[in-house]
Amino acid sequence: MWVSFVIGKIVIVGIGNILCRDEGVGIHVVEELKKRDLPDYVELYDGGTGGLDVLEILERFDKAIIVDAVRGGKEPGEIYHVRLDEIDTKDGESEMVSLHELDLIAAKKIGEKAYTLPKDIILIGIEPESVELGMNLTVTIREAIPIVIQHILETIDQELGD
Repeated sequence: MWVSFVIGKIVIVGIGNILCRDEGVGIHVVEELKKRDLPDYVELYDGGTGGLDVLEILERFDKAIIVDAVRGGKEPGEIYHVRLDEIDTKDGESEMVSLHELDLIAAKKIGEKAYTLPKDIILIGIEPESVELGMNLTVTIREAIPIVIQHILETIDQELGD
């Protein structure tokens, strides 16, 4: 059930490289979400391979959900749900690794100086099975997408209660 009173706009940005199998899961999730009837206050973007370009998209929103393949040591298809500002780091580096040249935490730190970013940026990460060259997701990740989408929809609903 969607709440009719909204205090801001939410953006969902899928990040990934669809040429590297499961690395493109964020893009695939956004494409599936485009088939849904989402509330007017939710916008979807294909963020490509991420990095600093995503910051420009985030600047116009009150809350953001970023969907990406993330290596964190879980089983393939497992979901991570963390706020970017709560990710534990050791020596300034996160234990979770985005599969892009510039990870989201580094991009956020850089972007905070140049952009007005949402206070709440949530990362929904999916542990990949294969990031080898290929345009098809593995069966494990393809089967995880409906679960990821349900998790995102529940996250949107919870975020409105904040």
